Amino acid sequence: MRKFALSVLPFVLLAACGKQSPPEKPITPVGPASCTTGVAYVYKVMAVHPEGQPLEFQLDWGGTVSNWGNWAASGETVAVSHVFDTAGTYATAARARDSAGLLSDWSDPLSVTAVSIPSGPVRNLSLMAETDSTVRLGWSPPIEGVPNLYRVMFAPVGQSPVVALETGDTTCVHDPAGMTGEYRVLARFGGIHVEPEETLSTTPVQSGATWVGELSGPDKPGCGWPAPDRVAGTYDMSDTAWVDLVEFYVTDFKAGSNGPTYYLASPDLAPADSGGSVPAGRWHVTSFAELADEQGPVPPVGDSAWKSTARVPGAMVAACHIEQGYFVMVKVTQLRIQQEDLRLQAWFQPVQGLRLLRH
Repeated sequence: MRKFALSVLPFVLLAACGKQSPPEKPITPVGPASCTTGVAYVYKVMAVHPEGQPLEFQLDWGGTVSNWGNWAASGETVAVSHVFDTAGTYATAARARDSAGLLSDWSDPLSVTAVSIPSGPVRNLSLMAETDSTVRLGWSPPIEGVPNLYRVMFAPVGQSPVVALETGDTTCVHDPAGMTGEYRVLARFGGIHVEPEETLSTTPVQSGATWVGELSGPDKPGCGWPAPDRVAGTYDMSDTAWVDLVEFYVTDFKAGSNGPTYYLASPDLAPADSGGSVPAGRWHVTSFAELADEQGPVPPVGDSAWKSTARVPGAMVAACHIEQGYFVMVKVTQLRIQQEDLRLQAWFQPVQGLRLLRH
């Protein structure tokens, strides 16, 4: 018994003194030897502790040394993510530490080469109505190359931009859920999103206060939104010189201008209107849908709400669908029968066929 006790005494004394072995040198990090700047890549490391203790790791990314962390069991592989921000060649190595603070040697290095790729903005951005409430966007790839993907940003009127969708194609359809706003398409190269040089908008073009006369009165009774600005203008209807610009006119459908009710009317009705002397011509056809408020939804074409006239008892709001396929919102703010006119504001949707008029 005494001889056995003496034989274990060195081990007991070593344990009592707290002596233990440090972790063994980790393996060379395993991961991509070639990568792109700005993109996160995963590298795996592993080390063994002679006494089976858990280990944490620190990595030298070729000049940038990480904090300690990524605990793992002895002999267990752990994955670590890293982004190389600058192009170059880097010697990547790892070392391990146990709970007692004992360190391993640095591993043999893995040589990693990071390269930058060309990047640039999309070109030739286009926007059109896919349906009367959705939009289709298209664009050309950057001249610098084909990105990893494209990110479509949408900023609804009065709100911050949000990611509408991401795609690898150069066209997409977006449903803005009744909202209007501004679109941008960002090209992603690696981890970099390149801002576009151009943006497109579905936000309606607003016209300020516009006075429009009644057909029998002295002021111009025709109103329209000429290209390219799409700001409301008023026009004479006593000859056909303005036939392509008039989208509606104001009338009481009687001789004189005493009302008591005024209407917004489709120009093609004017030659037969007893309230004026409008010559025959290729006057435009416009439909009207009265709305509960200026932010309300506009009914689709074909709905029974659309009429060739809209009654103006006073302040009111109506949507107009003009012959070229554009939608406009008209808000009458004041009716003055004695002065034979009315005052209105308008919002013109610049995307043909899109009936979204939130503003």
